[in-house]
Amino acid sequence: MTKTLNGNYFNFLQAQYGLNSTQLNDFLHIKDNHLYCQDIDLAQLAQKWGSPLEVGFTPLVTRQVHKMYGYFAHAFQQLGYQGNFIYAYATKAAQYEDLVRTALGAGAHYETSSPTDISMARLHWKAGNLPDNRLIICNGFKTEQYVQNILDLRREGFRNVLPVIESEHEIEDFARSGFDFNLGIRLRVDESILQQGDFSQVKSRFGIPHDRVLDVAAQIASKPNLHPVMFHAMIGTQCINRQEWVKALLICFRQYCELKRLYPSMASFNFGGGMPVPYSLDFQFDYQAFATELTQGMMELCAEYGIPHPNLVGEFGRYTAAAYGFDFYKVVVSKPSHREDVSWYVINGSLMSSLPDIWGLKQTFIILPLNGYDRPLRKVWLAGLTCDSDDVYQSEEEDGTVWLPDVADGTELTIGVFMTGAYQDMLSGIGGVHHCLLPEPSELVIEGNSVGNYTYRQTAPSQSLHAIASLLGYRHYLPLLHSSGHPAELNSNPHFAEGDYHIPSLPQKLPLLANSGNPIRTAKSRNPWRTIIGANRTRKHQIATS
Repeated sequence: MTKTLNGNYFNFLQAQYGLNSTQLNDFLHIKDNHLYCQDIDLAQLAQKWGSPLEVGFTPLVTRQVHKMYGYFAHAFQQLGYQGNFIYAYATKAAQYEDLVRTALGAGAHYETSSPTDISMARLHWKAGNLPDNRLIICNGFKTEQYVQNILDLRREGFRNVLPVIESEHEIEDFARSGFDFNLGIRLRVDESILQQGDFSQVKSRFGIPHDRVLDVAAQIASKPNLHPVMFHAMIGTQCINRQEWVKALLICFRQYCELKRLYPSMASFNFGGGMPVPYSLDFQFDYQAFATELTQGMMELCAEYGIPHPNLVGEFGRYTAAAYGFDFYKVVVSKPSHREDVSWYVINGSLMSSLPDIWGLKQTFIILPLNGYDRPLRKVWLAGLTCDSDDVYQSEEEDGTVWLPDVADGTELTIGVFMTGAYQDMLSGIGGVHHCLLPEPSELVIEGNSVGNYTYRQTAPSQSLHAIASLLGYRHYLPLLHSSGHPAELNSNPHFAEGDYHIPSLPQKLPLLANSGNPIRTAKSRNPWRTIIGANRTRKHQIATS
C-alpha cells in the first residue's frame, strides 16, 4: 500500500485504507481526534482506569452472534432451506463469565472441550443462563473425568448434552452409562482434502479416519441407548479462502449424506470452527456469500441423495470473542533506532506476556492510537517493557514496523490493540487459568542432601475448580456447586429427539451495537485486581490465588 508522511495521522489512515469517513470499521470511529468504540471515548476510558488495561466489551459479543444468525437466516429464506441454523459458542476461546453469559443471552448454544468446560456449563445452567433446551456439544478427547462430568450433568437433569466421538473407544463409555445419548461423529479432516478429495494425507489428530466412519456409525447404532445424530467436519482455523473452504465442507457433507441414508437418526451437519475475523482494517471476507454458497451446495447434495435438509451447526470461538477484547498501553519510552526513519516505542507492559500469539504465531492485530489523530506520524518498532528481545510486535510490513503519531515533543500517547478477546488470556494464563481450562498442574520439588537421600515436597496442589471459577468471574456462582438439581422444574423424560432444542427468534433488523446495559469488563493487565463495570454498579474483587 502507498504510504505518505504528508499531513497528520488521520490523513495517513485515509490514504492507507481508502477511508471516506471517520468510521474505521464496524465498531471503531474517530471523533475530536480521539478513538471511540460505539459512544465510548477510549482515551478517556484509559485515563480513568489507567494502563496497561484489558477491556472486555460485551455488546460486541451480542452483535457477532446476531449477525451470524442473520447471514444464515437470509440464506435459508432466500434458498428455501428447511433445516435450522445452530450457533454454538466454542468457549475455549475465552471463558470469562460475562462473555459466556452474553453469548448465551444472544442465542448461542454451548460447545465444550474439556472436563472443566462441562463444570462451567453446569454453573451457567444452574444460574439460569443456559436454558434446558440449548445444546451442549462436547468435543475433545473424552478422558475419564470428562465422561464423568458429562454423566453427572445428565444425572442432574440436563438432557441436551451431545458428546462428539473423537476415538472409537469413547463409544463404550456412553453405552455403559445407563443413559440414552445422542452422539456426534467427528471426521478426521483438514485442508489437504482439497487435492481431489483425498483423505490419505490428513494429518489432524482429531476425529475418526474417513475409512472408519461407517464402522463407527454402525457401532453406535448397535447400542440400544446410543443414536448417531450429528456429523462433525472441521477443516481448519481462520479459513480466509471462502471458495476452498466451502468446497472442502461439501466434500465432507457428501459423507453425511451417505450416513443419513443408512441411519435416519442423523439430523445435523456441524462444520466446526474456522470463521475468520478481521485482524486488520482492510480485512475482506464475505460472510453472507459463505452462508449462501454453503447452503446452496448442501441443498444440491440433499437433492442428489434424496434426503431432507439437516440442521446446520457452526462452532464460533474466535469469531465470537475476538472483538470483545482490547488492550491499552501507554508509550513510556521513545528512542531512536539504527535507522533514521524508525523510532522505538516502548509500552508500559509486555506484548509477549499479554498477547502470546504475537510472539508464538506472529499474529497481527489492529493497533491504533487512542488520541493524537491530528498529529504528525512516525514509523516505529513497538516493544514491551521486558528485557526479552522477543518482546516486540512484528507487523505484516517487510520491516515489521507500524505507523503511529509522533511523540518526539514529549506528547503523551496511549495505543489500543484490538481483536484480542480470543485465546490471548487463556494462552497467557491470566491469573493461572489456561487454555481449555486445563488445571494448573501440581508442583513437586525434589531436593538432595550430602548423603545421597532425597526429600519430596509438593509446593502447590493441582488447581481446583473453585480457583478456576473465581478467576473467571464465577465467584458468586460457587454456592451452586454444592446444590443438587436445577432451580427450574426438571423434565423427567430421559429421551429427546434431535431438534428438541430452542432456535432463538431474532428481530428482523438487528442493531449492530445496541447498548442494552451489557457490562464492560476492564482489567489491569497481570494485576491481582480485576475491575467489573456493570450497567448500574461498579465493584472490585481480588483474584483468587489458590
